[in-house]
Amino acid sequence: MQRLFGTEIHNLAWGFRDYVRAQYHVELILRSEPDARGVEILNVYLPKNSPHAHIIQQETARYLTNPFDAKYHQASWTNGDTQAIRMTAPNLSWSQTFMNWRQIKFTVFLTALCLAVYLFEIMGYDQSIMFFAHYPAEFGEDQQLWRYFSHTLVHLSPLHILFNLCWWWIFAGAIERHLGAFTLITLYFLSAIISGAAQNFVSGPAFFGLSGVVYAVMGFVFAADKFGKTQGTLLPQGFFTMLVIGVLFGFVSPLIGIQMGNTAHISGLITGLIYGFLYAKTRQNREIPLK
Repeated sequence: MQRLFGTEIHNLAWGFRDYVRAQYHVELILRSEPDARGVEILNVYLPKNSPHAHIIQQETARYLTNPFDAKYHQASWTNGDTQAIRMTAPNLSWSQTFMNWRQIKFTVFLTALCLAVYLFEIMGYDQSIMFFAHYPAEFGEDQQLWRYFSHTLVHLSPLHILFNLCWWWIFAGAIERHLGAFTLITLYFLSAIISGAAQNFVSGPAFFGLSGVVYAVMGFVFAADKFGKTQGTLLPQGFFTMLVIGVLFGFVSPLIGIQMGNTAHISGLITGLIYGFLYAKTRQNREIPLK
């Protein structure tokens, strides 16, 4: 039995299994197993003496390059076995879920902090919060060190916080889970300082939100995956294009009444790309399995 690949995103394994079943009439074996860090991974195995083994191996390489291709999802809809999916999916107890969350403590902490701040905002404390958390503007505020980071915790609308926290949870969680809290915390503080200083230089201190940091964690994931041992096989094709489009949208968004911190986005993205590149090149002895 040969292991083809493993992933934390179980839908990806199911989609590939259904595609191989439909195309080659081979039943792959899916097993939920903990990796060396105790994280539950769904591993995909090719049974011994399977027909079309070489072709399936080539198909695996193509799949890892572009796992979100529509043909794989179509195979799941037309040939998926929902009973097998239920049996294969890991049955996580509350204790296991808690242990998984302990692996992303900083990700959870910052998410909860942003939500708590936003809750107080909608309760009517928004002006007080913005006065306390804005980037240094007046004489003496430059010595209030929290202001260089607190601007990332304040959001101005439900869509604003939803967008930022969704991307933060996905990509920051991946960084912390696989590379440790220190790497993520360092990236957070670097990107908060750099994106805040850049945005303040261009527009002044009237800006808030986690988006500069969000672009940094996405840039880090791209660079670490592109230049590390995985060599760009774990992220879907077009991921960097999505980042660029997001930045470009910020320049046309004022035409439809949406103001965005373009400078924070760009400087955050550049910070993440540089840090991810340096991390990959200085940690070549470690695999960077960002899934």
